[in-house]
Amino acid sequence: MTETAPAALTESWLFFRRWLADPWAMGSIAPSSRSLRRRITREIRCDANEVVVEFGGGTGPVTAAILESGIPADRLFSFELDQDLARHLRQRCPAVTVLAEDCRKAPELLGESLCGKVGTVVIGIPMITFPLAFQREVLDATFRILRPGGRFLLYSFMPHSPLDRAALGLEGRRLAFTLQNLPPASVWGYWRA
Repeated sequence: MTETAPAALTESWLFFRRWLADPWAMGSIAPSSRSLRRRITREIRCDANEVVVEFGGGTGPVTAAILESGIPADRLFSFELDQDLARHLRQRCPAVTVLAEDCRKAPELLGESLCGKVGTVVIGIPMITFPLAFQREVLDATFRILRPGGRFLLYSFMPHSPLDRAALGLEGRRLAFTLQNLPPASVWGYWRA
């Protein structure tokens, strides 16, 4: 699933246009780099009877990297609220279930059969740009679908934790960092305190 130069340029242009339209929702001016994608996929945990869920699939570089890491497409679900990005993501990763829905609806949309059977939730939403109430709603949905005792991953461009762990009842730590991303990025792992 290697991108050609014109495809990568088209994807970067789409991402940049969406960033111009709503910089706070996008959080970055460019898609995740190969270096960041490797650091994210190294931290994904998914047992044989579990799935992986992505919140904020964007143009799909992390989605594609998850597939390349060995997670089968039928065990990957990606939420992308932006209709243009969701359309692009479906074209890029046609075998992945892409839900053009608010990730806070994940428990209802995934259903009882998958709630509690999500090995890892990967959050690509720039959570730090949203109010605490929104963050709580996203995390409530996250913990309702995660396996018991599971953790979620969040990648961020902040040098410190993008989530207020005390206010949100979380434990967490930075798992990885890369300067080879625009801007430099960290991968954080969080679990209930």
